Amino acid sequence: MNKNAGKQVMGSDDFMKLLTTQLTSQDPMNPMKDTEFISQMANFTSLEQMRSLSKSFESFSSDQKISAAPAFLGRKVTVKDAAGDVTGLVDSITLKDGKPCVVINGKAYDTKLITGIAMPPPPPVPVPSALTEIPPSSSSTKS
Repeated sequence: MNKNAGKQVMGSDDFMKLLTTQLTSQDPMNPMKDTEFISQMANFTSLEQMRSLSKSFESFSSDQKISAAPAFLGRKVTVKDAAGDVTGLVDSITLKDGKPCVVINGKAYDTKLITGIAMPPPPPVPVPSALTEIPPSSSSTKS
């Protein structure tokens, strides 16, 4: 089985093989001009730098998503699930395949499925059944 089957992106190894084939197959009476060779190398260098930048950006984006995920803790969120919308409080954050997920009622959902975020309602404030009088402090001193 060919490991490059279905491959749509030309890698550095592929470029070097192509360049080597081009140089060995060229007409000795009409060799490649040095400007053409330099131009191809410059294009190759630019391509490699763009790929590196793209990988760095993907890593940065992933780190940002992981860093932002804890902001969902304790919030009431709505996620779009295959069965419909699910709304609930975010109990915890977990990672699945390196991507942050919010956990609602024990089930993890990818953060990109979130369609709404709200603060949870405040907890009820207990009301004392009877007010008790606090005795005056006996620490007062006379001058």
